Amino acid sequence: MKGWVNIRTRETKKARVEIIPMIDAIFFLLVFFMYSSLSMVKMSGMGVSIPKLVKAPPQQKVPPKPPKRYIVTMNRAGTTFINLDEVPLEKLSPTLQGYIKNDPEGTIVVNVAKEQTVQKLVDVMDKVNTVTTPKGAPATVIVATSPVDPKAESANQGL
Repeated sequence: MKGWVNIRTRETKKARVEIIPMIDAIFFLLVFFMYSSLSMVKMSGMGVSIPKLVKAPPQQKVPPKPPKRYIVTMNRAGTTFINLDEVPLEKLSPTLQGYIKNDPEGTIVVNVAKEQTVQKLVDVMDKVNTVTTPKGAPATVIVATSPVDPKAESANQGL
């Protein structure tokens, strides 16, 4: 076996798959297909007429005044008041009609003491609901409730 020469064989290298060039190729294909799909779609839109710029009117510097309130109160004794002026229940509607005739934007606030019966509240509301503005529309009416604050409640007990 002398004639045999020991041939050294090369070591076989393991194959490696490089993924970075493959990612680059995938992104290139993705961009290519996105761009080509956008160019294949016919972009058509509807014509829109945009309004021309118009100068806005100057804003009011003074805010508008809130409407006047006419507070109708019936206290525990059954006496009826409009703002702090005593008015008999029979004259409540004509008096309020005069106020609303002079100030159609006015608001009527009804405040009946919680000690009064529901019938007294209904009587006051019947008188108030007959009041109309000069145009014939019913006047704006708000029904007030008793305050939750004990200090404010004690202040209203004198009415």
